[in-house]
Amino acid sequence: MVRVKGDIYLLTTVKLVTEELGVIHGINYAGKELKRYRPLYGRVLIKYHKDFQASVINAESKLEKLVVSQVLPDVYKNDGFPGYDSVCLSYQQLKLVLEKDKSEWITALSNQKAVYLIRDVSNGKLYVGSATSKNGMLLDRWRSYISNGHGGNKCLQELIKEAGFEYVKKNFQYSILENYNSRVDDSFILRRESWWKKVFDSRNKKFGYNEN
Repeated sequence: MVRVKGDIYLLTTVKLVTEELGVIHGINYAGKELKRYRPLYGRVLIKYHKDFQASVINAESKLEKLVVSQVLPDVYKNDGFPGYDSVCLSYQQLKLVLEKDKSEWITALSNQKAVYLIRDVSNGKLYVGSATSKNGMLLDRWRSYISNGHGGNKCLQELIKEAGFEYVKKNFQYSILENYNSRVDDSFILRRESWWKKVFDSRNKKFGYNEN
């Protein structure tokens, strides 16, 4: 499920656990999608008050507390671009926006350079990155994270090797710290990126995933 707002969540998939992976700090289970529920993906809104940080819960202990708030006639479409200062998306939300090629989002992200933030909600660690003309602006930069989870970054590659791509899908959140138009020089963007790394101390492995 993906949080829509407050205590409202959107059903995105239903899987049957097929294997315990033995992962200590990542996603510990593999699952097989139950295809019979596909017609409900993106349409069922569920009300549930979550007062803990864990991303995986025991379904049997929580099912009675999950309330179907609404079954939509079509896939949920409340995804208009909210403005650069209000972007804060989970991996699944960002994937949905980019794969469905939403025009507002595509236009907004393709024309911008930026300093962005990736937050691991499971442990609070941060990754500060930049989007410049050299690496394809913000749209292409974020598409690379949706594609492989790491965007070519060493620490994130190591994390995925240890915990798996599913860990990123469950725990990563994407937001924009600063955005600039295409005329701003790349060197300025890189200086701002370095500044935010210093602010968040994200080069410190205790607090972040930045290598340099």
